[in-house]
Amino acid sequence: MHPYKIAIDIGGTEIKAAVVDQSLNFIEYIKTPTPNNIDTFIKDKIYNIVVTFQKSYQISPLYVGISSAGVIDERRGIVEYAGPTIPNYVDTDFKCLLKPLNAQVNVFNDVNAALLGELVFHDYSAQNIFCLTLGTGIGGAFYNKYSQLYNGERNRANEIGYLLFDRQTNKTFEQRASTTALKTLMLEKGFIYQDNVPKLFELADQQDNLALSILNQWSDSIAEGIAQIQIIYDPGLILIGGGVSSQGKNLLKYIVPKVEHYLPEQYGHAHIQTTRTQNHAALYGAVSKF
Repeated sequence: MHPYKIAIDIGGTEIKAAVVDQSLNFIEYIKTPTPNNIDTFIKDKIYNIVVTFQKSYQISPLYVGISSAGVIDERRGIVEYAGPTIPNYVDTDFKCLLKPLNAQVNVFNDVNAALLGELVFHDYSAQNIFCLTLGTGIGGAFYNKYSQLYNGERNRANEIGYLLFDRQTNKTFEQRASTTALKTLMLEKGFIYQDNVPKLFELADQQDNLALSILNQWSDSIAEGIAQIQIIYDPGLILIGGGVSSQGKNLLKYIVPKVEHYLPEQYGHAHIQTTRTQNHAALYGAVSKF
């Protein structure tokens, strides 16, 4: 019998899963494509992962933490709303799915899980923290030191990707400011390395005009969204996560100076930084409340 826990992170393209010990070290880690949920199903994949890990490591009692894309009723462990990336996902009930295994199950929205994972390893002094993740889309999570995660009346709080809809272009904040939007912009502008984001930052550092113009246009959109977050939530710290956050200060130097352009004069804003738990923050967060 081992005091191990199982952590699972369900994304639109892949599922990551790990067996973790009490110090959150990975004992085993796997990555597998997300089933299309049409003829192969996420529920079956999750059940099989849990059973395999449980048997391999004789895990008892069984604690399973799940991080998932979509709007999650975290109390009931049910998917309430999901975008088009995962069809037939609404009403997926993870607690019911794993009940035959006598599992204790916690389910979190993926950005909530990533923020919890960050907070496991880093003790920030700010009492109110907003985390936005830049990836395929844009997600948000809001955390208060006393009341913890804020999910809203219908678990739909912090869905910031849908903000700032522009009728002229028919685009939302995430359609202008996500990493997907950046890659689209790179292709539209004929960037020499197509949609290679690290190359874009590299060339911009060498003062390449096209690279600079792409990054300035994209980061301006991010700054506009961050200004709205500042006004609505008044956080003490704003964290930027997602794959592109690994650029660190190299990313922030394009975004931070532009934020005040979208705020009233002398309004001020929270300290803005990238997340420090680069890899697997959502996996750590998924099991952090056991």
